Amino acid sequence: MRNDQIEEVIQLFPFLSAISTNDWNQEGVEIVSLPVHFVIPEGKLLNHAALILEGAVRMSRLGTNGREVTLYRLTNGECCPLMMASILGESAYEASACIEKPTRALVIPVPLFFVWLDTYKSFRQFVFQTFAKRLILMSNLIDSMKFKSIRTRIAEYVLEKTTDECNVLTITHDQLSMELGTVREVISRTLKGMEREGMLRLGRGQITHIQRHQLLTAIE
Repeated sequence: MRNDQIEEVIQLFPFLSAISTNDWNQEGVEIVSLPVHFVIPEGKLLNHAALILEGAVRMSRLGTNGREVTLYRLTNGECCPLMMASILGESAYEASACIEKPTRALVIPVPLFFVWLDTYKSFRQFVFQTFAKRLILMSNLIDSMKFKSIRTRIAEYVLEKTTDECNVLTITHDQLSMELGTVREVISRTLKGMEREGMLRLGRGQITHIQRHQLLTAIE
């Protein structure tokens, strides 16, 4: 890799400053560009670990009921813990990764990933910290799906994705159903009920006139 590329990577992943010049120059260590809609499917055996330098990646999984649910998103300076789990366990990828925005990533061949893991303490710490952070997020997601009503989850999602200054959310009912892991009909029915109560207004592919103070009352 070129020096300017290494510097770019280290700006986002400071712990990689410990990597030796020789390891940076190993075959297969490179920055790749991934186009929108590129997908790494669930069940794939991975040959590389990837650290996101720029872009957005949506991680999702099919439930036992056949519905797709969004697990989390990755952006600049992040990597996927499920990817790491797949590599460390030498098992199939347990999620699907879909590129939502043009993405650039540092890729590291799996054999070299293990070498770096053994050699560099800072690299090991990053891997373990990534697991810990995402474990908490996944636990919160499971709690939300199991114990919160769909009305509450919609309200929380809309509030998270909007602000007082920007109270328009561009999303279809199908997309929202994938985000929340339920069927479109339930989303549509619940949104229409919230619209009747004056919490928001529904448009084509949009949720507008969002009344944040009223949505807060919908959160159980």
